[in-house]
Formats: sequence, structure tokens, C-alpha cells
Amino acid sequence: MPFANSGGARIHYVVEGEGNAILLVPGLGGSTRQLAKISAELASTHRVVTVDPRGAGQSDKPDLRYDGALLAADMAAVLDDAGIGQADFVGISFGGMIGQELALRFPDRLRSLLLASSYAKSDAWTDRMWQVRETLIEKLGLAEHFKLAVMFLFSPRAFRDDAETVAMVEAAVGANPPDPVGYRRQLEFCRDHDASARLGKVALPTLVLQGADDILASPIQGRELAGAIPGARFQEVPEAAHLFMLSRPAEFARTIRDFHAGIGRRATAKKAV
Repeated sequence: MPFANSGGARIHYVVEGEGNAILLVPGLGGSTRQLAKISAELASTHRVVTVDPRGAGQSDKPDLRYDGALLAADMAAVLDDAGIGQADFVGISFGGMIGQELALRFPDRLRSLLLASSYAKSDAWTDRMWQVRETLIEKLGLAEHFKLAVMFLFSPRAFRDDAETVAMVEAAVGANPPDPVGYRRQLEFCRDHDASARLGKVALPTLVLQGADDILASPIQGRELAGAIPGARFQEVPEAAHLFMLSRPAEFARTIRDFHAGIGRRATAKKAV
């Protein structure tokens, strides 16, 4: 069970498969367990390094401010511990925000960025959402808060057509509730994250994926994120909510592979010119 040491904190990660490395990072409160189906799909063709970000899973959960420098350093420490020089990054929501910071602070460690259900900065909608969620945690606790939070993670369509995944996520949280300190510190990072003025420095092939039904990180924010990164592509996933990839692991893995294949084709074409 590998752990990287980052500034005195232990960061847990799991390695599966062989091939080019993918660094896979979950969203707020998520862990390697949540992404197991996705990592299993990718491990047939890649060396997949899935991380428990600090504050979640089996990683340490110190009660201090989690900023971009700290979280990016955690990811670099994982790559060092795993003996990986460069990886393709895949981050979901909070994980996508970490990816932005990693690309800005340790650009030589990455080959590409895939940012799913993420944003460059909070807007009026997400500001209000974070305020409501923090109030619910303070007044009612994490468990009751999650009854509302799950409505941001999915959508009216998902509650009807993908009730099995909604139930799976609710059951997982019930069986392994997030650490209150770590969860609040991660939430604060999501609330305060703003890389919008710095993303013009990112020089990596980038794909931004956003669910058409995502009300937590909206397609509006996804287009803004892609627009802030030079050359980034934006792709809207039809009939998909914030955590669409949990119920569509094979489709998500295929999108990742297609993105990487496209990078390879463009690199070959440039060499031929």
C-alpha cells in the first residue's frame, strides 16, 4: 500500500496496469475506491496512478489551509514516489482544480491535462452553493448536508435514469463518511480556487469535459475554463451530470484514450511538416 511523503503528510495512492502513466485524481471527498471502475478500464492500456488527495481516503487529513501550492506538491510527491517522470493528468471536479495548479507549478511533470466537471474559478451560482453547503455542515453535520449535496452531484434526469449510481454514491458515503476536517479543508479550497488569471501560462494539450446537465460546475464554467487555456478543447457530454463518469467508466476511459491518440496524431503531423 504505497504512500508518498509530502511536507510531512502521507499521501496514499494505488498503481494499476502498465504503459504510459495516467495520474487520476477524484473530486471533493472522493478517493481511489470511488474511481476503481475507471482505473480498471484504463489499466488495460496504461499505468494508472489513482490518488487519495490530502483530506480524503487513506491520506493524512491535517487541519490547515489546503492551497494550490500544497496540493500540487502532493501530486508531484506521488509521481516521485511512484518513479514516474511524466504523466497524463485526469482530474474530476476538485481533482481538476488540483490539475490546474500542478500544470502551472510543475509543468514538466505532465504531458497533457483532462479536466472533467471542473472550473477555473467559482461564480455567483457556485459561491451561493458553497455558502449553503457550509451552513448545512455547521448546522446539521456532514451526513444531513450530503442529502442536498448529492442533488448537485447528479441531476433530475440522473435521479430518474441512473438511480443505481445515485444510490451507490449515497451508500458509499454512508459506509465510509468523509473525515469532517479533511472534507471542510477540501471544500474551502474548491470555494476559493481561482486560477483564471494564470491559466494562459499552461502550454499542455488540454481537454475540458463538462456534463450538459451539470449544475455544480456548469457548461458555462467549462467553456470559460477551456477558453482560459491556450489551445484547449471543450467537449460537452450530453445528458450528463457532475459525476457522469462514475456510471459511464468505459465511455470515460474511451474519451481519455481518444484524446491521447489525437495528441499523438497531431505530434506526428508536426514532425512530418
